[in-house]
Amino acid sequence: MRKSVLRKIRRVEQFYSIYKTRSGVGRSGPYWRGIYTKKGKEVALYLGRELPDSLRHLLDGRYKRRGCKNYTWPGRAK
Repeated sequence: MRKSVLRKIRRVEQFYSIYKTRSGVGRSGPYWRGIYTKKGKEVALYLGRELPDSLRHLLDGRYKRRGCKNYTWPGRAK
């Protein structure tokens, strides 16, 4: 992955890939994606199964609440 694109990323998200099977619904992941703005539109970029160390600073101070799929900042409304 190019370093110039990694520098543009302002937000990271963890997500799961969900797919249908004969026996029900399957899930794989978690995966990470980075989000940056290009020409006024948000662009999502697949980062892989593990978050690169250069983007770890975007998660500092955040935590994952039970029952929620996204990370949140301390003191945010529930």
